[in-house]
Amino acid sequence: MVMRAFVFGGKHNCSLQSVPVPTINSDEVLIQVSHCGICGTDIHIDDGEFFCKENLILGHEFSGYVAEVGADVKHLKVGDRVVGDPMTPCFQCTYCQSGQMNYCVELPGIGVNLDGAFAEYIAVPASNVHVIGDNVSMEEAAMAEPLSCAIRGMDLLKCKSGESVVIIGDGTIGLMMVQLCKLAGLAPIVLVGAKPSVAPLATRLGADGFLDGRDENIVERVRAAVGFKQINNVIEAVGAKTTLELSLEVATFGSKILWFGVPSPETRISVVPNEVFTKELMIQGSLMNPHTMTRAVALLNEGRLDLESLITHTFTLEELPEAFECYRNNPERIKVMIKIMR
Repeated sequence: MVMRAFVFGGKHNCSLQSVPVPTINSDEVLIQVSHCGICGTDIHIDDGEFFCKENLILGHEFSGYVAEVGADVKHLKVGDRVVGDPMTPCFQCTYCQSGQMNYCVELPGIGVNLDGAFAEYIAVPASNVHVIGDNVSMEEAAMAEPLSCAIRGMDLLKCKSGESVVIIGDGTIGLMMVQLCKLAGLAPIVLVGAKPSVAPLATRLGADGFLDGRDENIVERVRAAVGFKQINNVIEAVGAKTTLELSLEVATFGSKILWFGVPSPETRISVVPNEVFTKELMIQGSLMNPHTMTRAVALLNEGRLDLESLITHTFTLEELPEAFECYRNNPERIKVMIKIMR
């Protein structure tokens, strides 16, 4: 049997191909992919800015239906509605053995060094598969993986109920963070973005204010939005030079800064070490989603978040090149989703 799949052949050389349907080992399941979201990492791979094995199928944010189960798999059955965790650690290196699987020497995993989900079928270790409730659409379910990454970022930030937060970036992650901060009881929640059209949605999802980050007085406006008080938390969810520097500029004494957005490896920013010292700033990165997928699925199954409203564009697998262009060039897009099942 063959299937359609979007294969990475090198920088700016991805193509739709017919490839064999994967076979599964005894501890794996075969998933018929329903939907797969485009992640910024996919764009970085296509641009040659992020490692990926050539002739490998891209895509790691996916939902689907169990089509076949391995002989040793007991907790899943054919027909289950599922999502997959793309982390495939080796469990042998010193990082894995100390519980830090996101640092594994074999990672990042599915869609980077193992075949991914921009395909009709994908083979996944059964331990990476989570059942999703019937109340969750398959489009929304495909966003479980980025949600689990956002939960990881919130864990690292160690924010507390009643603390203020400034979120920079009005894309998928920024709007997920708005909702997670609302659930966590942060107040006020100020969103800084570049799409004023998103303001009503951001307000409905929990933001107390929306500011246009292109305003030349943006730092002063951010300070005013929190009543010129301490900004406890700053979340940067873009990964661009200007927004990374803005995260430092808006910080007050004692601010915790989460750099969540994925910058290009060539990105360099200006930092004043004396300000980091005198303000006692804490700057934290966030890599992948160790141990958080179960919690992401729980939030989806219990209907605590609205992720479906973040999906602004849907394409078919054949239209994936156009979807990449939409991701790159459409200033109004939020989440770009690929519908794979016909």
